[in-house]
Amino acid sequence: MKRILTLILLATIVTTIGSQQPNERLRRLERLLSEKGAIGVSHRQNNTSGRGITHYLNAGIFDLFTDKPNYNFDERIGEATRKKVIASHDSIMAVRRQQMATLLDSIRLTFAFLAGEAAQSYSYEYHMNGIDTIKYTWASGTSEDTILSLPIGGRWQSSNSREAAYFDYSGGYNEKRQGREEKGQYCHMYSVPTGFRWDNMKSFDVKAFEAHIAPVLKAFKKLKGAKTYPVYWRHDEGFKKMDDFIFHTSRLSVYSDNKHTGLTTGTHYFIPAEHREEADTLYKQLAKLALDYVNQHPEQPYEYRFSSRFPYLNITELVEGSGWKSDTDYSLRCMRDDEGYHILCLTTQGELWIPKDWPKLKSYINGEMVYRKK
Repeated sequence: MKRILTLILLATIVTTIGSQQPNERLRRLERLLSEKGAIGVSHRQNNTSGRGITHYLNAGIFDLFTDKPNYNFDERIGEATRKKVIASHDSIMAVRRQQMATLLDSIRLTFAFLAGEAAQSYSYEYHMNGIDTIKYTWASGTSEDTILSLPIGGRWQSSNSREAAYFDYSGGYNEKRQGREEKGQYCHMYSVPTGFRWDNMKSFDVKAFEAHIAPVLKAFKKLKGAKTYPVYWRHDEGFKKMDDFIFHTSRLSVYSDNKHTGLTTGTHYFIPAEHREEADTLYKQLAKLALDYVNQHPEQPYEYRFSSRFPYLNITELVEGSGWKSDTDYSLRCMRDDEGYHILCLTTQGELWIPKDWPKLKSYINGEMVYRKK
């Protein structure tokens, strides 16, 4: 069956702090790709490297599968109708293949122009007997920067560059699927100086952040059936029953006791699954407010991650804030499951260990799980 699993590409470029902007050619390329059917966004940024705010824009671009459709027409369907259905399908796929060729040409042209502006660049194309491979890397910086290193997993890596972009593409016949398959990956990284020295950073301000996102959390709470629960997860020194947890961090620093202890408290917001549209809309508002806050406070160490909707069965951090010169951190996490939507506002002293069945727990203390009453 001929089919396409639609282009996934970054839809937005966030407003940066300071005067250094990402390369305009890349911005135009990303807008173009977005207009051609983007359905998802992956954006991450942090200021924990000591070099300003670093942005990572990633996209799995496409997976085009173009085998012949296996039509199982009902015998009562006439020949004229069959021909019409097949012709319509072929016409649609022809348009999609042309669109894909246009996108590849746009990417190819962009990286060709960028090569003239690069501190370092790399390009490779291979086409033979229906097998296609394209790899582009571009990086900007100064003569003092170490920019491109040897390829890892087929992609050239960049270190210490102010801005870099990658594009990897492969196409060929897939024996298992009995058809042609095309896959691509686009990545864009850039750093924006903030003017804050590493030693002058301040701890993430939990109270100010939660006050900033409070309007959206209140809107979540107003939805019918929405509930809030307190969070209390604790593991003390020497406790090692790791099978109890779905996630755990290991914090080793001069600001921690390094005993792998942890106390996590906070609030769990639950929204029933029936509120899908409202939850998705409010999630985008929550992500926007969170981004507004971290962009307004580059002096506070953080990591921000954004996807276009609630992650399914994966408790993903939207924001992680560092206590800096302390062992206390903060995280705003989101997830959806078949029951509904979950938002966690967590403050952790020591290491964050997330127990199994956390959506149903009243507390977790060294292996003792107390469940909420239904």
